[in-house]
Amino acid sequence: MNHATRQVPLGRLSRRGFLGLTAGVGAAGLLAACGSDPNTVRIINTSATAAVALNQLLSDGKYFEKLGAQAKISNVSSGNQVLAAVASGSSDLTMTSGLIGILPGIEKGMRLKVVGGTQVVSTSALFSSDPKITSARDLRGKTLGVGAVGSELYAVFAALLAKYGIPKESATFRNVGSSADSLKAALAGQVDCGYGQVGNEVLAKKQHTRMIATVNQELPLWMNNAAVASTQAIADKRPAMVKVLAAYAMLFAYLTTPESKDPYVKAYMGAGGSQAEGEVEWQFVSTNAAYSPTLEFPENKAEFIQRQNVASGSQRKVLAYDSYTDLSLRTEALALARK
Repeated sequence: MNHATRQVPLGRLSRRGFLGLTAGVGAAGLLAACGSDPNTVRIINTSATAAVALNQLLSDGKYFEKLGAQAKISNVSSGNQVLAAVASGSSDLTMTSGLIGILPGIEKGMRLKVVGGTQVVSTSALFSSDPKITSARDLRGKTLGVGAVGSELYAVFAALLAKYGIPKESATFRNVGSSADSLKAALAGQVDCGYGQVGNEVLAKKQHTRMIATVNQELPLWMNNAAVASTQAIADKRPAMVKVLAAYAMLFAYLTTPESKDPYVKAYMGAGGSQAEGEVEWQFVSTNAAYSPTLEFPENKAEFIQRQNVASGSQRKVLAYDSYTDLSLRTEALALARK
């Protein structure tokens, strides 16, 4: 199972509340930043199965070593921990954490920039054991396993209802926690429709539950992750960060090749998933280039995510693309990766 992490939405906090989020790590972050090696990029990601698998693939393929890059990767349980760490300076960069929670932070004053796209095609999916639910069109009057208002789970279901003209109040949004919790609730019949990853189809079938659609099929503009760095790290560690981004671009390109299947499945199993789940995940990731080999950060997808945030109240307005991005590092990274 792709063990997704829990993220408490932050959009309804005031700017002071957002800045206060980093207070617990702020002092440590300041000290870390002062003593941080400018040649080493401190990466922080969530501990989802796929994210941990990427760590192993980077190590096995010696991608950092090939480019003379130095990186330290940490994985934590919460998307909020990722956001706080990068904003406070205790980490420099995140590669696989939820974009939907980061953009409200930028709006409220966190000094962060999107430096590239990572998982630009969603690997999430919808699951149901209710025989009356055959597609997202059938969610009227159903109980949906979501997260809190402003979370990815909540926003996806809200967007699906809007797509099919289904009044949101006609469905029951039950806050069950993370996507892993949503999947468990669907498998147990506690909700009519839950949320998980495409690889979870293997487990779902064993428990007489169906994957009714992928998020990419229903919401092709949905984008999960981006590479996000603090402005301080960009200023202080630009050459090192370019090398790290180039390493990820090379890995993402490799994942689109048939040769990557066995290494990916092995890494996925090492991260806690099953072989069958890993094979399904790889097939989807590889076929759809879910991780962008060019680190593309599509403006139309970014705007779509922001519009979901505005609808939920976690953002006041859609930010101008150039105001929260610095894609010059991406340009340099791609040039390096091609050498």
